[in-house]
Amino acid sequence: MKYLNAKDCLPKELLEQIMEHVEGTYIYIPKKEDNKKQWGNETSFRREMEIRNQNIFEHFLIGMPYAKIAEMYHLSEKSIRRIVLEERKKSEMEKLHVYDVLKKYDTEGEVKQIYTSAWEVAGEYVLKKYENKKELVNNIKMLTALGKEKIPVPQIIKNADQKDYVEEEKQYWILTTKLKGSNIVNMASCDKEWFVQMGRIIANLHKAFNKCEDEIEYWNNSLLGEMESWVSDNLFKKELDYISREDIVNTIDELKKVDKELPRNLIHRDVHLGNFLFDKGKFSGYIDFDLSQKSIRIFDLCYFLLGLLLEEEENKVSEERWFEIVRYIVNGYDSEMSLSEVEKYSIPVVMKNIELLFVGYFIGEKDEIAAVESAKLFYFVKDNEEKIRLGMS
Repeated sequence: MKYLNAKDCLPKELLEQIMEHVEGTYIYIPKKEDNKKQWGNETSFRREMEIRNQNIFEHFLIGMPYAKIAEMYHLSEKSIRRIVLEERKKSEMEKLHVYDVLKKYDTEGEVKQIYTSAWEVAGEYVLKKYENKKELVNNIKMLTALGKEKIPVPQIIKNADQKDYVEEEKQYWILTTKLKGSNIVNMASCDKEWFVQMGRIIANLHKAFNKCEDEIEYWNNSLLGEMESWVSDNLFKKELDYISREDIVNTIDELKKVDKELPRNLIHRDVHLGNFLFDKGKFSGYIDFDLSQKSIRIFDLCYFLLGLLLEEEENKVSEERWFEIVRYIVNGYDSEMSLSEVEKYSIPVVMKNIELLFVGYFIGEKDEIAAVESAKLFYFVKDNEEKIRLGMS
């Protein structure tokens, strides 16, 4: 707190009046109520807590146990239950709005929230909310173009005005069919052929992207460009005790050496088991193209393979089995869409850069715990590069 000499800031007459009550001591003058700043206004803390709580609720919606969520966020199970309860109250208010939106589709039925921004309707449709109109329009074009290529994606349901989406108060809503199946997979029961088929499934999506590329607006992205810009900025903000600067620099340099030789393609960009649907053990469709962009095509393969090491504890594959799975999935992809030798060699390089990207992202989000976990995965790949490559030869 800053102290001032009353003689320097108060009129003489006022000072003399004050001295009739108190003198020779410090006096605290409070702020006016209107000038008091609400707690948290000067920081992003409130927004960070909102995002964290939404993520916790999302984990709850997909069926993750309270105890597991508590472990993930280093909170008590009681705190997680309280946060979920608060988010459910918000969700119930949002549900009333959802019913109003459905009237514009002449659609009725029970509504069930499946994500923070998506609701299942009557067990047959999915209503999804967007805050960004351009993102919505791009997704519509993506689904339309892929549907023409007979790729199993949700079909868009037009509203009562025969438009592809509803717009109101800077919110945008799209209703689609609900594909059969779920994204729950028991990894323990998946054999070699299942993983080979997953490689083919990713390749077939890339082939379909190539056929309809001219019909889709997309972001032309560069992984190397991200690594050399915002990722590096975040990684070099301070000295990190869980990853060395030398390893960061060397890893980005490795990508730089091969970047121009790596074929580019429209990619999904968020390829994990949650975005593939399976009906009675068989693949039934792709969902969630919000992050699709043009980039190096092996990004999707690398991202998917890394994700298998991050599944829930009871569904996570062992490290030794993972090396076999890398070979199966890469071979499956290669059988549909031939990979160059440079691409196969660069798979661990791209994996390392993806994990560095996540370290940089989580540093920016001030999530040190998640940043450390990504760094551990980075070093796992780094320590096993040759083993990964040998498995593909």
